[in-house]
Amino acid sequence: MFRSSIRPFSSSSSSSKGPLFWLGVVGLPVAVGAVYYKLNTPKTPVPALVGEWRDFKLKEIIDINHNTKSFRFALPDGTTHLGLPTASCLMTKFQNGVKDDGKPVNVIRPYTPIEDPAVKDTGYFDLVVKKYPDGKMSKHIHEMKVGDTLEMKGPMVKYEYVPNKDKHIGMIAGGSGLTPMIQVIQRVISDPSDHTKLTLVFANETEEDILLKKYLDNVAETFPDKLKVHYVVTKPGKGWTQSSGFVNENIIKNFMPGPGSGKVFVCGPPGMMSAISGPKTKDFKQGEVGGLLKKLGYTENDIFKF
Repeated sequence: MFRSSIRPFSSSSSSSKGPLFWLGVVGLPVAVGAVYYKLNTPKTPVPALVGEWRDFKLKEIIDINHNTKSFRFALPDGTTHLGLPTASCLMTKFQNGVKDDGKPVNVIRPYTPIEDPAVKDTGYFDLVVKKYPDGKMSKHIHEMKVGDTLEMKGPMVKYEYVPNKDKHIGMIAGGSGLTPMIQVIQRVISDPSDHTKLTLVFANETEEDILLKKYLDNVAETFPDKLKVHYVVTKPGKGWTQSSGFVNENIIKNFMPGPGSGKVFVCGPPGMMSAISGPKTKDFKQGEVGGLLKKLGYTENDIFKF
């Protein structure tokens, strides 16, 4: 991933911390580990992902909410960064038994990691993983223990982000579909010369399900010209002041760039994708525009589906 020497916040404020700081996870062991890593990494940038499967060791598990955790993996010795351009994902793999012929049964799933481009040489990256009842990979990762390893391969570039290419990028995310949006948000706020306006509509079932809300609110407050966030929950609690129900036409009109005036990113569970933008094809291509965005006049040039 692109890495910048420019920090997105003043180093004298708690605002200088990345998403996982807002979960209350910063402590001495992490700091000591980062110092050790910096003293033992080469000066020339060396990416950890080079297109082949390799093992990554789990070094820390951070609770986010009742069904989502952040899994912090160490970069292998001799590497300086993960090596994912914005916006990219990686593939994860584990063996889930063997076939009758003795060949392994592999489970392979994509995930979008978090690695702040404004922070250099931490020695780690994070995978934010929501556990699904029938999700083989998410269940496997949630059952991992510190010291275990997981095979990963990448990078798989999803959308090649170019600073200032679009004046306004709108984002509609549901649940863990937030992670590619975080990649783009971190990229934009880490670059003072990038004046792209971002608006995020983040949909969840309840307020407690909203991932990284403190971080998003902090970034929106610190960079009001770069990011605005609007939340939608289907089951609002007492005192909820933002949108209730589902993402609808009025929300899209109020927060997304209009057709032909920017880009709209969409990422979420299959039902949400179908309702908002239309699904991707079975071979993971973009497919035709459908759902509410088609009804509002958006075309394939206006939308990207993660």
